[in-house]
Amino acid sequence: MTDAAGRVVCADKARIVSMLFVCVLAVAAGCKRRAGQGEEKGAGPALETVITNRMQDPAYVKALVENRREQTQAAAARAVVVEKMEAMIAEVRASLPPGADDEAVKKELAKRPEWKTLEAENERAMAEIKKAMQAAREKVRQRVEAEACDVKAVAEGRAVPATPQGQQKE
Repeated sequence: MTDAAGRVVCADKARIVSMLFVCVLAVAAGCKRRAGQGEEKGAGPALETVITNRMQDPAYVKALVENRREQTQAAAARAVVVEKMEAMIAEVRASLPPGADDEAVKKELAKRPEWKTLEAENERAMAEIKKAMQAAREKVRQRVEAEACDVKAVAEGRAVPATPQGQQKE
């Protein structure tokens, strides 16, 4: 019986040693895999930082402010021309008999060279305003498309969102 008991004890020890060996191998393999994952992230290319909210992009906001300034200047220049045109219309209406219709006013204004000059200036100012507005629309369209691409890149893990300037950690 001592022989049988010795064999059982030996088999139990062998089973325990083999289980320990398997556990050590499993832990070692798991640690290597985790360490490898960490190295891949650190050794791989750095993710691009993108702005996912266009109103937090200082360059975009500056461009909008500049465009607004251009539109305001063009509108101010046009306002002077419109004042002169309105004054001329009032002058023509006063010179015509009471009850004269708009067609009579337009015919009288067409005879004056100053009116034609004012109309040309008004058209030029309107074209300037439209040009500035079109540039603003195009800038916004481009930035909205870029923002959509940036949000998609962040969602796919190809980029990280930039920290807004007002919320940077200290």
